[in-house]
Amino acid sequence: PRIIRWARLRIPNGQVARSSWKENTMTRMPRMARNVKLHINDRIQFGEVQFYFQINFDESVKTLALVSLYSAPDYHILRESYNTLYSCTYQGDTALVFVEVSTIQAVVAMVPH
Repeated sequence: PRIIRWARLRIPNGQVARSSWKENTMTRMPRMARNVKLHINDRIQFGEVQFYFQINFDESVKTLALVSLYSAPDYHILRESYNTLYSCTYQGDTALVFVEVSTIQAVVAMVPH
């Protein structure tokens, strides 16, 4: 199958989600718009988009993203912040998954700590 890869995607809420593939090659300050909120299997998850791509399967085109999922949020911090602050750990290549771009709900900030 033929695969077409790209670096950014406009999601239904109007935000532009970017990818680490291009942001990591930027010589000036990157936008850091590669972290997204996902709705997968009735669960909210967070991840860093590596890149977006389309792939042809038997006469149909699928639009997917390769995403590195963050860990589940720290329960204690989430509870103490009244479900406001999600403190998650970056898992890198050990948590790579393919997701349909329709699962991406928003661009979010993931502040290193």
